[in-house]
Amino acid sequence: MAEETSSHSAERAVQLKAQLANCTEESAGYKRELLQLQYDLELSERAMEASNEGIVILDVRPPDNPIVYVNAGFERQTGYRRDEVLQKSARFIHGPQTDPATLATIREAIAMGQPCTAEVLSYRKDGTPFWNRISLNPIENPDGDITHYVSIQSDVSARVQSDSDVQTALELLEKTNVHLTRINRRMRKNLESAARVQQALLPERMPRLEGVEFAWKFKPCDELAGDILNVFRINRKTVGLYLLDVTGHGTAAALLAVSVSRMLSPKALSSSFVREEDPDAADYKVVPPARVAQQLNEHFPWDSETGQFFTLIYGVFDAEDRTFRYVSAGHPGPAIFTAGTDPVIPKSGGLPIGLSTDTYEEHCIQLKPGDRLHLYSDGVTEAMNKKRELFGVPRLLDSLRCNCGCSLAECQNKLMADLERFRGSSRFNDDISLLSLEVLAT
Repeated sequence: MAEETSSHSAERAVQLKAQLANCTEESAGYKRELLQLQYDLELSERAMEASNEGIVILDVRPPDNPIVYVNAGFERQTGYRRDEVLQKSARFIHGPQTDPATLATIREAIAMGQPCTAEVLSYRKDGTPFWNRISLNPIENPDGDITHYVSIQSDVSARVQSDSDVQTALELLEKTNVHLTRINRRMRKNLESAARVQQALLPERMPRLEGVEFAWKFKPCDELAGDILNVFRINRKTVGLYLLDVTGHGTAAALLAVSVSRMLSPKALSSSFVREEDPDAADYKVVPPARVAQQLNEHFPWDSETGQFFTLIYGVFDAEDRTFRYVSAGHPGPAIFTAGTDPVIPKSGGLPIGLSTDTYEEHCIQLKPGDRLHLYSDGVTEAMNKKRELFGVPRLLDSLRCNCGCSLAECQNKLMADLERFRGSSRFNDDISLLSLEVLAT
């Protein structure tokens, strides 16, 4: 019998070792995929910058369709610098002799989500007019919604030179359109792949801990998010929870979020950032949250080239004594709800990871049956409506109080509904992350 048990244990150890090797190879593959995506995005931007044509990208979600990108060709063509035109309507290049009917045709095409090509009399910064051939093409997000338009602008004032020159310019313009369309399709495919990598790092199943319930909600504002969260078991009686928010969005922010997530998530049968082997006990020893934040601060120092840093709230919940010990690094403190009282958010100091040279302070919350604890990203409190009002902490606490009789998951769903009603749209300007814990009443 003892020989059979020993053989089974050895066989299991081999299996676990193989699984761990597969995880390491998979992680390297994900990193290579994200780095390739970043290279492709940079290549696309260099291609647009090198174009002699003026290229403009419009955000068609706001009513005035502001400019969010112009290339160097546009600057040479119009005399306007990039910083003079970003976030402004493109109406500034129109003048007294610009045909209103042509402009109405362009606006109608954008409103209907259709491509459009038109020639209008435009004006440079110094006031000189030029005939501007504008080719507009819509860009869709992965949900099929049109969010932006690419406008390729050509100065066709010299078209009278010869019909042959005009035909050559048109062929070049069409090739540029085809090239941009291919780049857009490839970018969308790569972004979708990278987004799947991020989704794979989110909790697939909640840890089973007697008398405790967990729930989470994650809604990125773009294909790739700067937020990430997780819940994981540290030892027999303890779970770890974290929610972090990297500055910015896109590939660079997603890469950093994934890197930090991999460091925080403990690997099977091994010590890690959050737990250590204890030779005097049969279980793992919990690394104090303040030390976890300090180690992250040492691994991710401020980089002046990227300008990136991240906020973090990380804590450990002990199921035996019902305590939540946590550290906040520039992140909003947890919202705590106790039955019969109003929710509160304790003060939590500390600078974001990468910006601090001081040690981090650890906090402790004593929970009892019926209590709830909510972690959230600043995308919740800083959600803004059409009047440019913030959702804010008071609305957050009011939503948690009004929905305290619901299940934990339903409470989060109703908070999301309150946010969407407040904004007047289901699309947010920042990532929304929620991670909640409830000590069940006995």
